[in-house]
Amino acid sequence: MTDATTAVVALLPDAEPLLDQVRAIAPELVRPLPAHVSLLYPGPEFTTEVVADLRAVAAELPQEVELRELMLGEEGFLGIAVPELDTPIRQLRRRYPHLVPYDGRFGADPPAHLTLALGADEAQLTQVHQFITRELPRRSRLAGPHLLRRTEQGWQPFTAH
Repeated sequence: MTDATTAVVALLPDAEPLLDQVRAIAPELVRPLPAHVSLLYPGPEFTTEVVADLRAVAAELPQEVELRELMLGEEGFLGIAVPELDTPIRQLRRRYPHLVPYDGRFGADPPAHLTLALGADEAQLTQVHQFITRELPRRSRLAGPHLLRRTEQGWQPFTAH
């Protein structure tokens, strides 16, 4: 492993068709991960204490979330707000105050969201926005949290060796 970057994510399996549609429009806009909400990025290193913390977080997460409101941001960003996860994310951030979300690029307390597109141009944003608007609201099951690490092969779940 050459990069020790980690992330804590919750998967949204029922949102995957939304990402599939964005991939059909422009695959380079979609991150190489399943549909997810980043609960903490960068994340903590893998330790038994972190595992215990994530178990506690799991007990606080809803089993299902509603995807309703689109978010438009800088750098060709289009996402969907997931406000049901804002409180659990803030609790997790308080456990790891030295980990600044997204290294501070989006402020100290960015809202929970599913990223649909990043780096889109105006035409791509319009096309994705039009499709996604027709697909909302949508409910998705939530799976996690999962601690991932970036490896030479991409993002992988942490496993104890």
